[in-house]
Amino acid sequence: MDNQLCSTLFSYNCKSIIRSIDYVRLLCKRADIVALQETWLFPHDLAVLGKISDEFGFTGKSAIDTSVDIIRGRPYGGVAILWRKDAFDSVTVLETNSVRLSAIKVSVSDRSFVVFSVYMPVDLMDNLIEFTECLSEMSSIIENTQVASVYMLGDYNAHPGERFARELERFCCDQQWTCVDVDKLGSAFTFISDAHGTTRWLDHCVVTEAARQSVMDVKVLYDPSWSDHLALEVKCSLNALRPHYILNESSCNKVIWGNRDSKQIDQYHKSCNEKLRDLDFPSELSHCCDAMCDKVEHRSVIDKMYSDIIHILCKAAVDSFDCKYRSHKKCVVGWNRHVYPAHREARVQFQLWCSLGRPRSGPVYDKMTETRRIFKSKLKWCQNNAEQVKMDVLAIQHTKKNFKSFWKETSKLNPRPYTPLSVDGFGESLDIANMFISKFKVVPSDRPPVVPRVLTAVAQKSNSLPSVSFSAKGVASTISKMTRGKSPGHDGISIEHLRHAGVHLPRVLAMFFTFCLRHSYVPDECTKAVVVPVIKNKTGDPSDSSNYRPISLATTIAKVLDSMLDQQLCKHLKISDAQFGFRAGLSTETAILCLKHTVRYYTDRRTPVYGCFLDLSRAFDLVSYDRLWEKLRSTSLPEEIISVFDYWYSNQVNVVRWANVLSDEYRLECGVRQGGLTSPRLFNLYINELIEGLSSTSVGCTIDGTCINNISYADDMVLLSPSISGLRKLVRMCEEYAVTHGLRYNAKKSELLVFQPRNVKVDTVPSVKLNGTPLNRVTQVKYLGHWVTEDLADDMDVERERRALAVRGNMLARRFKKCSGEVKCTMFRAYCLSFYSCALWVSCTQRALSALRVQYNNVLRMLLGLPRFCSASGMFLEARIDGFHAILRKRAASLLHRVRASSNSILRVIADRLDSPFLRHWIALHVSK
Repeated sequence: MDNQLCSTLFSYNCKSIIRSIDYVRLLCKRADIVALQETWLFPHDLAVLGKISDEFGFTGKSAIDTSVDIIRGRPYGGVAILWRKDAFDSVTVLETNSVRLSAIKVSVSDRSFVVFSVYMPVDLMDNLIEFTECLSEMSSIIENTQVASVYMLGDYNAHPGERFARELERFCCDQQWTCVDVDKLGSAFTFISDAHGTTRWLDHCVVTEAARQSVMDVKVLYDPSWSDHLALEVKCSLNALRPHYILNESSCNKVIWGNRDSKQIDQYHKSCNEKLRDLDFPSELSHCCDAMCDKVEHRSVIDKMYSDIIHILCKAAVDSFDCKYRSHKKCVVGWNRHVYPAHREARVQFQLWCSLGRPRSGPVYDKMTETRRIFKSKLKWCQNNAEQVKMDVLAIQHTKKNFKSFWKETSKLNPRPYTPLSVDGFGESLDIANMFISKFKVVPSDRPPVVPRVLTAVAQKSNSLPSVSFSAKGVASTISKMTRGKSPGHDGISIEHLRHAGVHLPRVLAMFFTFCLRHSYVPDECTKAVVVPVIKNKTGDPSDSSNYRPISLATTIAKVLDSMLDQQLCKHLKISDAQFGFRAGLSTETAILCLKHTVRYYTDRRTPVYGCFLDLSRAFDLVSYDRLWEKLRSTSLPEEIISVFDYWYSNQVNVVRWANVLSDEYRLECGVRQGGLTSPRLFNLYINELIEGLSSTSVGCTIDGTCINNISYADDMVLLSPSISGLRKLVRMCEEYAVTHGLRYNAKKSELLVFQPRNVKVDTVPSVKLNGTPLNRVTQVKYLGHWVTEDLADDMDVERERRALAVRGNMLARRFKKCSGEVKCTMFRAYCLSFYSCALWVSCTQRALSALRVQYNNVLRMLLGLPRFCSASGMFLEARIDGFHAILRKRAASLLHRVRASSNSILRVIADRLDSPFLRHWIALHVSK
């Protein structure tokens, strides 16, 4: 490799390394890394790889199991990787379970990447599951290595357009990988049949998104050799790879709750109780409790009250902090259980030896050296078996049925988040944080920015009678229902601080919230939010700002107030039944059910249905505040609640945090608050007028007098009509609403799907335009994570779930391989028993369903280390885990119960129709065969 950090990689199916060794040597002269397949080596012959070139290191795997039986015929399979020793700073061989995979992690300068050698089975339906499992194992290894740039070279047996190629394409789409040779070459061949001279394209180079930009050139070497495969050459510029990551280092913050024992909690509780008890009613606000107030000078009193509450909580948290629980030293896993007793004994003997003048012989000296030896041996054992010790901790927590600690320890096994050294060319943390402001802040182009308001409408109506008040009981109930373990806001206060602060805190907060309501005001420090960029695709480019999404961390007290305001919204807002998002008792599954049932109703009557799947660009971020307050005032929501929202949104301050550095402050100019508890309900109200307007037209699909021409889940909307003219009218209404409400439809991402009746083919469809752009007609679309096709066949969605199950199963098998059987079964129940939308699979082939069932069985076998052909029923019975068909029955029964118990008018139509194919399917699942 030259000084410009360029590297050449080769993939070659050598069809016996011994016969092809001369050609491989030629490749080594041109290459830095060579991925070999079909080496045909026995386990004891892998040393042959080291004889190819003295300049190359090697690793390999034999696919031949010599312990099973006498090997007859020619050997088969086997993969290997060769690398130039002086080209890289270090090379680490990665462990793989499958004999079809070999992998190395390469470090050069300040960059790292991973290279796989892959040899897939022949393209047969019976081998599809093994093909997916190999891809899933690669995904699991990539996740564990935490290296974004990966090159997966090898013989995939995936000719374009055939079964394995389609499977590879779908898997790459799910994982955001790219088959870079197909992208670069367009057309080629890497295999020539010795029998009849036909050519095929079987060898590929699959890369992650982070590695894709480094690929400069791909070509096939059309040179004659022993093998019937041709070598694939990939040239890469390692300068395009990003430098190593650095961990997010945070200083010790004594306010953060962290892990506190009962003694610390009692001390914190006592301190808070004593101070909060003395926090009395402000005399300046004595006339503001039962009436609205417009005095601006009262806001400083509310600010001080909030400051006093936070000061008390923070001071108590700091005073109860014990530094021994927050040591910055790297802990030895298993110290307390395995090492500490030996360390204590060694220390006692060492002190005794010192007190006696440090003799060089005798029983005291021998005892000191022996205890020291035992201590060091136990310490070394823990260091060498850290993974096993972690798994033992999981097993102990599971055995004691301490599931809270069990899941806490399990979460620690997840890879820790890393931070890139630079983003979009910015290297300083403050510069990166300020750069993200322009990425996350949305400024509407059709109106001026919102100016922070000093007075609100309600504040100007002095002495008007309010209709809402907050009680200490209501605050205490809200705090008790909030989820623990969430990241705190800028003040470091979390829900644990509030739960353990004592009985006086709910009273004080109720008083504080009431004053906020009466003055239409919330302190700036309370509404200040910290926005944290979170990477979207782990194998994407971490230095690209577009690969990040924002999460907002509000203060905990603001979350409590937001939750209480949400309770008021719930009482006064009425949302259309066609909106399924963020509604109690409704879900993505019920929305998909309504879509498929409506379409099936028409197609069974030989009528096509035209479906338009609309894409709103950043819909939550483009909500116009003026329009939103108008809509709130059109409801029965009390005016003081609206005024608090008005002030909060007009004056909220955000800062971006990157590597513990805060950016400059910026304000929201439009859009509901990211992560706000009231945000989903406010957005539902914002879009509700459009949904009701569409439903009131009676244009489009109708069942039993109920109009089902639009189905929404938050900002995901699908329009349904049995005619093109009806669909065009519905689309026009959406366009007009978007213009008047500051929303934007993305015509490129919106799609048209024509649902075809059985034995009726709709070939010619007039164009449907969105914002003047004709919609792209597709035969399948992923709606709310579920694949919907033009004939409502479910095979594609079953395949989606099979691939997802393979990925989850390989992740579990790799991460928890040293756990006990009980722990593995617990993890299997948590990750593998949920087949998303499986209750809606009413039109799938037995082959697709059987493939998923086999994949499900194989995951548990792989996890428990059982033989591949052991009894599935016995395996599930012994593990006390539901079998495949039991899961389908339970999920179907659950969905049926929710549909029949729902008050939603659209779901009632489905529940009342006895001719529904879904109802027939659900009943059939529970009929004994």
